[in-house]
Amino acid sequence: MQVQQILVGLVGLAIFPQTILSQARLPVDSRSPLRRRGRIWEYTLLITVTAFAGLFAAVMAYWYAPELEQLHAIALLGGMGPGVFLAQQVLTMTLGLIGLTRNLFSGWRKFSPPIAVLVPAHNEAHLIAQTIDAIDEAAGHYDGPVRIVLMDNCSSDETARVAQEALDNCRCARGEVIDSPVPGKAKALNHGINLIDEEYIVRIDADTVIEPKSLRKAMRHFASRRVGVVGGLPLPLSNKGTLSKFRTIEVLNRHGFTQVALGAFNGIIGVPGMFVVYRRDILIQAGGITEEMNGEDTDIVLRMTNLGFRAVSDPRIRFRTEVPESMVHLREQRTRWFRSLYHVTAHNRGILFEGRTITGSVVLPFTLMNGARRAMMAPLAIFGAILYFVYGGVYLHPEIQTVLAVLLGMPFVMACCVVTLWGRPDLVLYMPFYMGFRLLRSYYTLGAVLTLVYPDRASERAFEAPMPLSRERTPRRRNWIQKALDPANPAEALARARRRQKA
Repeated sequence: MQVQQILVGLVGLAIFPQTILSQARLPVDSRSPLRRRGRIWEYTLLITVTAFAGLFAAVMAYWYAPELEQLHAIALLGGMGPGVFLAQQVLTMTLGLIGLTRNLFSGWRKFSPPIAVLVPAHNEAHLIAQTIDAIDEAAGHYDGPVRIVLMDNCSSDETARVAQEALDNCRCARGEVIDSPVPGKAKALNHGINLIDEEYIVRIDADTVIEPKSLRKAMRHFASRRVGVVGGLPLPLSNKGTLSKFRTIEVLNRHGFTQVALGAFNGIIGVPGMFVVYRRDILIQAGGITEEMNGEDTDIVLRMTNLGFRAVSDPRIRFRTEVPESMVHLREQRTRWFRSLYHVTAHNRGILFEGRTITGSVVLPFTLMNGARRAMMAPLAIFGAILYFVYGGVYLHPEIQTVLAVLLGMPFVMACCVVTLWGRPDLVLYMPFYMGFRLLRSYYTLGAVLTLVYPDRASERAFEAPMPLSRERTPRRRNWIQKALDPANPAEALARARRRQKA
């Protein structure tokens, strides 16, 4: 019966994203080139590590059953049994060590080609000088030439003037301010890409301050021809305030641990766009930055990896960026971030369960189910509280240890270990409040799903997200799962979207 309940729950988590992808108004499939062949070693590594984690958890559950039951009693292990939660953590830790080793071997060779730093800016006069000064300082630690291309994207303040003064004062980098008259960050980025001749493009947001050795560390990974994208660790610009502490915990766990683990088997599907380095020719082959959709930074990384190039997330490459200072700003930011999961998936729905890419067959489906779990966490917690306090004498309910284990448990322990290993044990004091923040994040995730548009007519459930630099769109045979995720009459929907765009 327990196995049946788990399977029913997993089916529910699968139905959740399937319904959204087939009913919401989302981008049509980009049909960008897919040349990557499924590498046997990626699947072999993932299967081997999973089997090792399961075997380790089974042995521990057999030999140390009393001790594990004690941990279970104080809510440090999950409600589904100690083996499941132990296997999950052992799997992630093992992959994290492998990913860390890959990063060390990938970034040890010196490599300093000419680079162009592309900075889109809209009303960033208050911070743009600090951003440019940080780039200039990083250029002083880099052995190759650095050119800054700042795209002034319809600013109504003194961004252009302040930026030009900062560029004139640069000692190690040279640069220019270019007017980008069409609103939109993606449009400004594509405009800048067309003006750049350097083989490598460093994209930096105007509110991001990079550390002095960031350029040197990032470019060393490109000594391997198989590397196409490199990102790093997006820490908060300020260390003051509770939201900054929560963001630091989140970043260290997500980008300092989980992303590294995904990199062990080339499973990274997105790199933060605040600071990322692209190989220019591969960026153009993938179609450039997609416009008029959420998650364009994740989308381009996914399409570049589809071409067979590796994405690297190296937490030794650090940069700092602004974080929300109010709950209103936080809600707007997280709603946009979580909504991008479905925009990006719809735009790349052709690779779902496509065996030629481990991102499409394993990582992206898992991310969708995890997004569904996160979206339903807050409603289920509210529903459980109502059952417990109002109808506690009527319905059977789980023990309090099980509830705490699911909400806290091993995620709490792992998060404490990660921030301690990163040299921030002071953040452990904020960890109980961070667990409450996770529930708030769950609420924002559900809100992001509800902000999507769900048209009654199938012909209005798709729109075309422009890819101005696209050179190729490849037809693909779709399996039955991919067809189920498409809105009805996708050809008609695409034709209507094109007519609307022309109008």
